[in-house]
Amino acid sequence: MTAALALWAAAAAGSPFEFKVDPFYAETMLSGRFGDKPVYFFLGPSPTMEKALVAFIESAGKTLDVCVFDLNLPQVAQALLAAQERGVKVRVIIDRDNAERAYDVEEELAEMEKRGMLTLAHNRSGLMHNKFMIADGERVWTGSYNFTRNCSNFNDNHAIVLESPELAENYTMEWKEIAEKRHGKRFAYPTPHPRVDIGGTEILNAFTPEDDVRGTIVEAMDQATNEIAMMAFSFTDGDMTEAIRRALKRGVRAIILLDSGLAKHPGANTKELEAMGANVRMSPGVRLHHKVIVIDRETVVLGSANFSGSALDRNDENVLIVKAPNFAQAMLREAIRCWRADPYWITKWRTPLPAGM
Repeated sequence: MTAALALWAAAAAGSPFEFKVDPFYAETMLSGRFGDKPVYFFLGPSPTMEKALVAFIESAGKTLDVCVFDLNLPQVAQALLAAQERGVKVRVIIDRDNAERAYDVEEELAEMEKRGMLTLAHNRSGLMHNKFMIADGERVWTGSYNFTRNCSNFNDNHAIVLESPELAENYTMEWKEIAEKRHGKRFAYPTPHPRVDIGGTEILNAFTPEDDVRGTIVEAMDQATNEIAMMAFSFTDGDMTEAIRRALKRGVRAIILLDSGLAKHPGANTKELEAMGANVRMSPGVRLHHKVIVIDRETVVLGSANFSGSALDRNDENVLIVKAPNFAQAMLREAIRCWRADPYWITKWRTPLPAGM
């Protein structure tokens, strides 16, 4: 039986996220449970993202492994150094090219390197595009959110925090793989727990390129009987496009929100999607950085991977497929917010939702 996730607008007492949230941004921080396990869900652009990120770092008592494509937030870099100073074993991986351009945290990264905390990742075949952390071998932070000013202040993003030793083991193995420069399907470690049960909620966890992430996502899409809602920074994958086509032929409604910049890329399939009958819209104003699919309002695909060949075949990425209807409703609410958004991001949290949502 799939456990429901009851969501509310502020974290429960005793959680690692007890910081003050501006009432204007109340809906950007949600918490609930999968069975007896707490779940935290953060949305941006909002100040909540960076505050939650620092709180997660500060929650680590013994170990903290970080693997992120980009980091340029001084407060976050300083929190990582402070964690190491209080006795936490902190290990940080950042994409090499982004680290070389991270001028706002140049001193902090130099200090991490001096202390032996920092590894610079370079995937010659693609990108090290992950955005995750593991605290104390039991809590995992992941999603589409890079630890940057743009992702905090301007981009539509998400992050989720889950408690599960099995899930943490999966991400720790991915961290180890990247630290050891084991890029590509041939050299990757197997994912220890592809299926994880958290409080009665089934979660599929997969990593590119070693796992068949494309096939796993397409299989989930092929099970849709009513609706597929997608928010995509980049959507160019042919197999996923054909899954949309099959869904439309079954009478499934397809709602696709694309980043306005990437949707105009020569490789984008925007016109094809419109021609086959999907409801397609370009995200107005800011960058849509979500990589999310909500299926039949009960299953959510989320993570770091864009829906493109490079992401699914060459990059280091991670994806979760979560079957939890109330969580799916929360993510669908975010999709509606982004779909109805005014051009200026600061007004978006005031955008009303349709009746009944």
